[in-house]
Amino acid sequence: MKIQKSIEIQNAIYSYLEWKQTHTSAAYTCYKIRLEQFAEFIQPKTKLSEVNGDDIIAFHRSLENHYSLNTIAYSARVLKNFFWFWHGRGFTAFNPKEIIPIRFVSADKDIVTREDLEDMNSLLELNNLPDLQKKLVLHLLWDTGMRLSELLDIKISDINKQGSDGLRTAKVRTRKSMRYNLVIWGADTNELINRYLGIRLCMETDHQNLLINPKTKKSFTPRSIQRWITELSDMAMLDKTITPHSFRHGKANYILDQGGSVRDVSALLRHVKPESSFQYMQLSQKRYEDVARKYLNTFKNTSEISTYFESDNQLKFQFS
Repeated sequence: MKIQKSIEIQNAIYSYLEWKQTHTSAAYTCYKIRLEQFAEFIQPKTKLSEVNGDDIIAFHRSLENHYSLNTIAYSARVLKNFFWFWHGRGFTAFNPKEIIPIRFVSADKDIVTREDLEDMNSLLELNNLPDLQKKLVLHLLWDTGMRLSELLDIKISDINKQGSDGLRTAKVRTRKSMRYNLVIWGADTNELINRYLGIRLCMETDHQNLLINPKTKKSFTPRSIQRWITELSDMAMLDKTITPHSFRHGKANYILDQGGSVRDVSALLRHVKPESSFQYMQLSQKRYEDVARKYLNTFKNTSEISTYFESDNQLKFQFS
């Protein structure tokens, strides 16, 4: 492919981030950090057209001693998206297909269980607004398996009227696919949201988001929610590294533990690609052990073990 134009790397990063922010503002900060880190690494190169595949490889090798495999894989996806953007506009001859981001999934990822939810919830008071907001966040994350970005994007107008069965739904937008989906929560969560809405509708703010910081009158940041959950996890002495996304993994495992299928996980967690649901199959150690136990040669009692070894020794004696 012949390069049509020339552009400075810093200008390319700025223009790309401005475009990125129009449809996924949450990724802006993370993308900015990785792209600027890459631009600094490849100096003295300053033109986008000067970058090649060897620069990408060298950059990611430089990260190996300082970052996790998950972070490096994410960095590869960021750079691949960035170069696809400019490759399609004729500013670089470098083929982004050379960047192969490895999907790294931790096998021992901590998940939230229903017991964990109850332990954290018991630390919060209903009659205290900050506590009420935290309770609501915990319950919404657990009941719906929402991504944090989806939760923070919910506006009051997205919440539908309560049905005759006492359940309630809301329309959420998934930033990854820009699709709108429906989420549903149970009676306990609905009671919390009704109580909170009575306070939320009295707040003087132009913001329409459901979750508003009463001090700043603005939406909460993802970091704020992360801090809440870390603090509650520590106070409940869960001995786990829990993030907002841990609730999503926990919900998936809860569905499977209750007899649900991978198809149920895919539907309730609103996965665009069905294969995304299969990663949850390996996360529950208990479920893995239960399934594996069915296909192991186990003995009912010690006498059965003795009989087995006696017959085994007799066979060995006959063949010796």
